[in-house]
Amino acid sequence: MGELTTSVRSNVSFESVESLVAGLKAQDEAAFAEVFELYKDMVYTLCCKLLSERSDAMDVTQEVFLTLYRKIGAFRGDCSLKTWLYRVTLNQAANRNRWWRRRFRNRTVSLNLIVEHEGETRIDPMCPKPLADREVLSSELQQAINEGLGKLPFEQRAALVLRDVQGLSYEEVAEVTAVQIGTVKSRIARGRERLRGLLQDFQPGRG
Repeated sequence: MGELTTSVRSNVSFESVESLVAGLKAQDEAAFAEVFELYKDMVYTLCCKLLSERSDAMDVTQEVFLTLYRKIGAFRGDCSLKTWLYRVTLNQAANRNRWWRRRFRNRTVSLNLIVEHEGETRIDPMCPKPLADREVLSSELQQAINEGLGKLPFEQRAALVLRDVQGLSYEEVAEVTAVQIGTVKSRIARGRERLRGLLQDFQPGRG
């Protein structure tokens, strides 16, 4: 299980992760509770960025940890537990996204891509600033961003969220999504380019 130390970075020590995985496989409820406390915010935040409704994000978060409890026996240690949870979260969110698109095609997803630059408000899909540091602007601007993101293929949206919101490196995004790094870079570049095209005509305050 040595690969645990080289996967997506984590603040949890190698020894602690090994102990938690062993506890999970033994169906130790205390180990499950500890894993839930360690990773619930990470999973929920990712779900919020990939899905339309917070209620969906809460539901999918529950599904992720149910999957962890039920399928931990399939975890072989070829990646970190954190990476594995990222993968489970993406799979569950993708399933919910497909269900959502079939039923609510005109609704939107939430992700802030707004930045203040030299006193001017503008949309910047490549902005590296954390979301917590970005200002919430008018509902019209937020709606324009949401509608633009809602038109992105899920794979592009997921790559953008992992890279620009979760702060993972290209290598880590490739590990989580189980695709080549070139594919990751392509998805992110195309997603950013498409967002720019969708949002370039939007002017805050117009109308």
